[in-house]
Amino acid sequence: MNLCPSCQRVLYDRRQTHCGYCGARIPDKLRFTPERIAELDLEMVRMEEDRKRRLREAEEEAERGVDGGPDLHGYPGLL
Repeated sequence: MNLCPSCQRVLYDRRQTHCGYCGARIPDKLRFTPERIAELDLEMVRMEEDRKRRLREAEEEAERGVDGGPDLHGYPGLL
C-alpha cells in the first residue's frame, strides 16, 4: 500500500502528481509511470467496450424475447 509521505493517507490515484487529501506533491517513485498509465487507460477502454457489448447483447435478447431461464450459475445440470 502506498501512502502519501506528507499525510500518511493512502494514495488512491497514483496517476496524479499531488495527494488528493493534503495536496502535497507525490514523489515520482510512488506514481505510475507514463507507460503504466497508458496500459491502464487502454484496459479501461477495453472494459468499457465490453460493458457496452454486454448491454447491447442483453437489449437485443430482450427485444427478441429471449429468456435465459432460471439462473443456474453456469451449471445446467442443477434442475
